[in-house]
Formats: sequence, C-alpha cells, structure tokens
Amino acid sequence: MTRTIVALLLSPLLAFGAYVGNPASPSIMNTGFFSLHNPLIKGTTGYIADYISDKHYETSKKNPDIDLNDTFRDYIIHSQLASFSVILLERLELFGTVGGSKQRIKGREQPDDPHILVDFQSSYQFSWSAGAKAVLIQWGQTYFSCDFTYFAIPESPHAYFKFLNRLNLPIDFTKKQELALNEWQVSAGFSSRIFFLTPYVGGMYLHSRLHVGSGPETGPIEYKNRFTWGYFYGITASLSGRFHLNFEQRFRSENAYTFSTVAVF
Repeated sequence: MTRTIVALLLSPLLAFGAYVGNPASPSIMNTGFFSLHNPLIKGTTGYIADYISDKHYETSKKNPDIDLNDTFRDYIIHSQLASFSVILLERLELFGTVGGSKQRIKGREQPDDPHILVDFQSSYQFSWSAGAKAVLIQWGQTYFSCDFTYFAIPESPHAYFKFLNRLNLPIDFTKKQELALNEWQVSAGFSSRIFFLTPYVGGMYLHSRLHVGSGPETGPIEYKNRFTWGYFYGITASLSGRFHLNFEQRFRSENAYTFSTVAVF
C-alpha cells in the first residue's frame, strides 16, 4: 500500500505543451471584420483545443521504493484556451491565452503487483501563456517566421489529484503537494500560401520545468522535459481573411495535436 501511495504522490500533477500555430499568421490574417485590407494594426480572438497524448518528463532524484522515471506510461493533457492577439504591420503578432488544463495519467503496471496502479485524472486548472510571432523573410506567398511562447501554471493548493487505492476508494491526505510549472519555447518554420490554404512545417526548442512540493511521504521533486528538440507541421484554412481554422501536430518533445479557430477584427 505504501508503494501505491508513493507512486501517486510523485506523479507530475499538471503539464502542458505550448501550441505553436502557423508561424506566418501575422501576414496571412490580412483583413479584419472592422478593418480594411492591410491595416497597420489588427486584433484577433479565438479558441484553442489542445490534446497531448504523451508529455515526456524525467527527474534525477532517486527513491528506493520506486523508479520515478518509470512509474507512469503516458501523460495525457487536454487544454481549452481562449486566445487574443494584436498584429502590427502584418509582420509582428503579440498574443496571449487564458483557460484551463486537465491531465490524465495512465499507470504502468508493476511486476510484483500488476493490479496496483490505475488511471488518474485531475480537474481543470487555470493556465495562461504569452508570446510573439514575427515574419522574418517573405518570398511571394512563402514565409520564414519565428515564435516565442512562455507558459505557466500558477502554484495553487487546488491543483491536485483525487487519489484512489487498490479498492478504488479515495485516499484523503491532510497535506496536499502544491506545484508550479513554467516553460518557454522557441520555434521557427516555413509557411506557403496556396489559395485559401497555408501549410507549414518547422522545428522547436522546449525548456520545461515542473516543481512538485513536499508531501506526506516524499520531499520536493524537480522534473524537466526529456527531449528538448521537436518538430511540428500544420495547415491553416483562411475564409475571406477574416476567419481562420488551424490544425497542428507536434512530435518528439511531446506528442500532441491542436485544433484552433481565429477571428480577425
């Protein structure tokens, strides 16, 4: 039973991977509902649904009761976010998101007791991000652009799992482990507009850190992302320049896909 509790307490409670989006979005969003074609400044708002099937974390901390890097099979994160941005000169976009992230963890069976771990799920917790996109070079309808994003989950006593034992009964701990997550991501990619479609592809560098506070059975633990370099691709469908749909997939640093909508004003 102690082994079960330790495994649950040491799990990273919340995680998130930064959505990249089309790097050339400052240029392809060229008309707003209330602005003329090619204005100096535009605003946008939208919705982002992000699903991560595996977030790779590791720690150098050792524990005699359990392998902290082999306890869980997958980190599954579902995020729903509202986005907003300001576009300047169709070359620079300053953006932010606010919303919530919900995580599910799949337990990895232990050889000595294969039925000791089950799946666990958190409730939605507040999360936010901010960043910028810049179009650096343009050849006709082909763009080379870069992106920077910072993401954080503020420390909160409400960010915790409801733990269950082998009998599927709740375990009530008097001291809950608070946590703090922050990460930043730099990406660059090529986009090429073909009629109303703009496919894109690129690479990214992700620096992610998760701090899990002390619990009744463990001390504090620092997690970091195992793979820092990754790549992504996606496609944007532009409807009259005012409304855009986007689909994206990301690999290696995290396995994820995202659907988003944006309206330009």
